Amino acid sequence: MQKAYDYIIVGAGTAGCTLAHRLSTDSRYRVLLLEHGPDDRNWILQMPAGLRSAFKPSSKYNYWFKTTPQKHLNNREIDQPRGKALGGSSSINGMTYLRGNPLDYDNWATEEGCAGWSFADCLPYFKKLERRDGAADAFRSTDGMVGVKAQQDLNPLNAAFLEAGQQAGHDLTEDVNGYQQEGVSRFEMSVENGYRSSSARAYLHSQPARDNLEVVTGAKVLRVLLDQGRATGVELARGREVLRIESKREVILSAGVFGTPQLLMLSGIGPEAHLRDHGIDVRLAAPMLGDNLHDHLEAHIQVETDQPVSLNKYLKPHLMVWAGMQWFGWKGGVASINQCNVGAFLRTDADVTHPNIQFHFFPVFFGANWIPNPSKNGYRLGAGPMRPESRGTVRLKSADPSDSLLIDPNYLATDRDRYEMREGLKLGRELLAQEAFKRYHRREDLPGLNVQSDSELDDFIREDATSAYHPCGTARMGADGDERAVVDLDLRLRGIEGLRVVDASVIPAVPSANINAATFMIAEKAADIILGNAPLTPEHVPYYKAI
Repeated sequence: MQKAYDYIIVGAGTAGCTLAHRLSTDSRYRVLLLEHGPDDRNWILQMPAGLRSAFKPSSKYNYWFKTTPQKHLNNREIDQPRGKALGGSSSINGMTYLRGNPLDYDNWATEEGCAGWSFADCLPYFKKLERRDGAADAFRSTDGMVGVKAQQDLNPLNAAFLEAGQQAGHDLTEDVNGYQQEGVSRFEMSVENGYRSSSARAYLHSQPARDNLEVVTGAKVLRVLLDQGRATGVELARGREVLRIESKREVILSAGVFGTPQLLMLSGIGPEAHLRDHGIDVRLAAPMLGDNLHDHLEAHIQVETDQPVSLNKYLKPHLMVWAGMQWFGWKGGVASINQCNVGAFLRTDADVTHPNIQFHFFPVFFGANWIPNPSKNGYRLGAGPMRPESRGTVRLKSADPSDSLLIDPNYLATDRDRYEMREGLKLGRELLAQEAFKRYHRREDLPGLNVQSDSELDDFIREDATSAYHPCGTARMGADGDERAVVDLDLRLRGIEGLRVVDASVIPAVPSANINAATFMIAEKAADIILGNAPLTPEHVPYYKAI
């Protein structure tokens, strides 16, 4: 590493890798990308089926955070895995590529006060990032950076899900990332040519090396260096060395929904009383930093079948060997795709503006901790509310950068959130009870036939519900004068020059879907903002509205 760079990007996750590539396209600027974790070029992270190995608490590629005991979930600590490698969480996630509903982004611009972030503003950046395996149209692009595809050759259980959804009266949506989100549909995956399409693969490894871009792994940033109201660089530990690196233009935090507020607080930016409690000198009072934490929660329906049609059959030793040979040989076979190829977005009530329940369907019978059971066959449906009202916090446990965090999403804190969780399970049961599934139904494993009333469903949810791994919002963006906002609409930290946040922390309200695509989009849009480029021309296209 040199002593100084124009841009220092902290965190080589979804946003960080995207920014590193885009900012370094201008040869005038030297860019340093810092990542605490290791390089991602290992089969565990490259093979789509390898994600279960990265989800072990012992994995070196996973921070494996946990929440504080959640009072509305029987005081359980809920897992919050986050990626610890080049690519960040895009290197360990389930690869389900979903943008959310266009109305989500229009609500950002109106209800959340984030002018310039409407769907028309964001759509050209969604198109800029994606290389779709299919046709281009007003909503979609085939020449972007991140390879995405829908699985056409469906497992019998996946095909049954799409048929059952239509039998239950729901639309079959041709492109869930296009004109109409609502309905049952094939879910796209961030997979291309048998490889995971992580941000590291799409924006770093597949691109020619650049002399003005330096990528450093194994670098733990301890704090942002501040001088007279300006970020001047970072202090980092690499091995036994502690180094100070200067930024001539900006420090950009892309350390994620947990890492970014932690690093800001360790640097003296955050709620005053909280910082003083930990003996940290207050450099800037930012009372809302670490607030607005929210996440998608899911509860599960699981059914056992007596037919060998689920992916569990591939856990037999000889079939596992064959799957490995197919992937290592020619990047084909069952190991070359993810496990969630179909799902749905539905509304619980006729007066809801757009889908407020998401279903992830898995043709897998799982045991504890999402470990597939090799001795059984079956399928699982995850159901959860898309726009939770509950809000929580991220706080420091201590001033030690290596200490764990106090992560409290405050799940299911409102009556509306609890209602939507119950209704989501009811909708899921109704769908799985259709004729298309009857030949595959042996018994309902979860919640079980003894769970029927609202009270019984509530009890089950408190014991079963887990995160869908979409936390966001801890450094919320907002307009001038918005007291909720930590960063402005150009993602600059309010009150400090030369410091910007570009990751899922800035999301004001979670999109109605998995959030990896939205994080890619935010980074693409931010790159133009940082470089002073004219924003891509907004694309006003009509989209489906139920009411």
